[in-house]
Order: sequence, then structure tokens, then C-alpha cells
Amino acid sequence: MKSGSESSARLIEAYVVDVIRRLPRRQRNDVGFELRALLTEGLRDRAGDTGRLPDEAMALEHVREFGRPDEVAARYHPPGVPIIPPAQTRGFVWATLIGVGLQWAISLPMVFSGQTLPALPESSRLGAWWVSYGLGALWWPGFLVSVMIVAAWVRQAWPAATSDWKPKAVDQHRINRPLFVFGLAGALCGVALWVGIAWSVMTFDNPFTRALAFDPVFLATRAPALLVFWAGGITLMVVLIIEGQWRDLTRRIDLGFKIIACALMAWFIFGGRIFVADPADQSVKGAMALIVLLMLGQLAFDAWRLAGRIRPPQARRS
Repeated sequence: MKSGSESSARLIEAYVVDVIRRLPRRQRNDVGFELRALLTEGLRDRAGDTGRLPDEAMALEHVREFGRPDEVAARYHPPGVPIIPPAQTRGFVWATLIGVGLQWAISLPMVFSGQTLPALPESSRLGAWWVSYGLGALWWPGFLVSVMIVAAWVRQAWPAATSDWKPKAVDQHRINRPLFVFGLAGALCGVALWVGIAWSVMTFDNPFTRALAFDPVFLATRAPALLVFWAGGITLMVVLIIEGQWRDLTRRIDLGFKIIACALMAWFIFGGRIFVADPADQSVKGAMALIVLLMLGQLAFDAWRLAGRIRPPQARRS
């Protein structure tokens, strides 16, 4: 029969092997040697305290108190680079929920109204929506995770320099007036371009105007909403240029305009044709989809920036 010390040593050896198999190969030998010595020394002290020789039962009790093999391996495992840093978890969750929610909120009514999947009976449209647009909306969380993986790799490959902190902006309320004036001019040019295209299409008949002819349903339903949105956005820019700074109200209005812009462009993309000709229609919709992606990222950043502002504490109601 095996002596108690031999059986306890074998049990410790089995425990150590179970721990180190969960570690990278380059760590296993060093960690195994260290852990075996530590457990053996601890078992010897335990036996001395109890006044009897170590045996298998004592060794089993000793390693169980030390921890489960996976938990012990986690202590030795080298820390990895977090894909989503803890400080960015809430923003990531909100960006995910907003992106998926917008896609569902736009596609679900369109399916039930018959604008998409019109050949299906009404009783089966919900299931068809779920296996198409419903599950298809989950591409957005996957895209965000991919972006975070790339960002984590960049942080690991080029870590930030250990230098003293420097403020990015002393006055974060003040706007860059020349930049906003340039943006206002660009917005006005964009409005003029769309209005000019619509006017030329209705006035002239040539290959150019036929290629850029707007769909009549678009002009009757979605185009007026675009004009109202443009008017509101231009008004906000004018107010900001006059005041020369942001206020909490204008920041929240700007955030609301960006959310409306995402919903509006999604409506344009999924709500039917914009141009009569396929090349123009597909090109504009592709550009709009890219703009929506960029604006969703900007929305997540703006929400994070608003949450990080210092506000006076509110008085508690008695």
C-alpha cells in the first residue's frame, strides 16, 4: 500500500496539473513548480498543526480550501487587453441598443404596412421580419465589437505615453465660429443643390435630368420632411454662430437633431425609391447608410460627453 505522504503528494501533483493545463504553455513549468512547492509546504504546516502525518484526506481538504483549479489558474493567467474598457461599457451598451432599436423601429412598421415583403400574408409577416430585418439588425453590435477589438489592438500596439496630463480645451463651451460659418455655407449649398436638381428635372428633359429624376412618391411624402429638418438644423447653426458658445439646451437640441437625422435617412433608405434611375438611387442610399453609421458613432460620443459634464446637485424634495 502507498504511504500517506506518497498519496498526498500524488493528489497535489494531480491538482497542480489540473491548474497549469489552463495556462499558456510558456507559463506551465514555472507555475507548476512554484505551486507544487507552495502546496507541499502548506500541507506540511497543516500536518504539524494537527500533530499527525499528512494523508490523502488532509491533502484533498488542503487543495479544496486553496481554490478551484480554474480560479487558481486565473490568478496566474496574464491579464489580457480588455476589448471594452470598464469606463466605456455603458456607452457601448447604449450605442448597441440605440442602433438595433432604430433598425427595428423603422423596419417593423414597414413590414406590417406591406412596403417590404408585400407578397407574404399578414399572419406570417412577423416571423419573416424576425428572420430578415429583426435578426439582421444584430450586425450593428457585431460591427461595434469589431471596432472595439481594433481599438484594443491599437492601445496595446501603441500605448499612451506616460506624460503629464494636458487639457484638451480650456473652454469647452465656446464654438469655433469660422468652422461653423463654413459648415453653414456647406449646408446651404447642399440645400441649393437638391432644390436645383429638383427644379432642373421638372424644367428640362435631357439624359442628365432623366438620370437624376426624383421618384414622385418621394417628392410627395419624404421630401417635405427633409426640408423641415434642414430648416431646423440651419436655424440651430445660426443660433450657435450668434451666441458663440454651447449651452445645455443647444447641446440637447443638437443631439435630438442627430437622432432625427438617423431615423430620417433610414426612412429614405427603406421607405422606397428616391430617384427613378437605379444607379442614382442605389448610390445615394449607399452614401446615406454610411452617413448613418458615422452619425451613430457621433451620437454615442455626444451622449458620453453630456453624461460627463459637471452640474450642480439638485435639491432633494421634502
